[in-house]
Amino acid sequence: MRRSTNTGECLVCFKSVLNGLNLFELFVYDDVLCGNCRKQLVRLNRTYDVNGLSVYAFYRYNKILEKWMYQYKENKDETLGKCFIYNLKRWIEWEYRGYVLVLVPSSIEKTRERGFHALSGLFNSVRLDRRDCFIKDNIKQSKLSRIERNSIESYIHLLDESIRHCPKILLVDDVCTTGSSLRACYDLIKTEDNLVKICVIGLNESWIK
Repeated sequence: MRRSTNTGECLVCFKSVLNGLNLFELFVYDDVLCGNCRKQLVRLNRTYDVNGLSVYAFYRYNKILEKWMYQYKENKDETLGKCFIYNLKRWIEWEYRGYVLVLVPSSIEKTRERGFHALSGLFNSVRLDRRDCFIKDNIKQSKLSRIERNSIESYIHLLDESIRHCPKILLVDDVCTTGSSLRACYDLIKTEDNLVKICVIGLNESWIK
């Protein structure tokens, strides 16, 4: 789907990004979504326990976020990817300064099918050192049983052992559902001598208490 490159146009509804703003917001607003579309996302901005992991989540994974993620990833709407962390980028760079950014992997087959690396596209604008150190076998998680998804560690492999020597690592994913992929990646890179923090864009409602 081809989108306008006009920075004054909302990436979702194509109206002015000033749509839905109050008088104060008109002078300080900097976003690629209009006020009305941005408000459809439910901000969390806090840490949750997910299978014993401390996971910082920006948004609740509601129907809107699910719809937009599908449009971005499966309909190959790469421009839409800008909207998810556009207004969070500076905070990420400040909060995790000195960290090495590590992405939870997608399978080679899925990346080839989409024609781009979806998670990488979401975080390309974040100015942190980045390492691609995982590979994932060609499986479709949605077709696995819950038990098989919880055993996802057998499908994810560490390619670059040197990442374990990095003192501070930020592990990121787009959406956390069962938390099994995060757990598998965390266990592969965590040592007694490093600090691994986890951050996701969307968190499944089952983890939100």
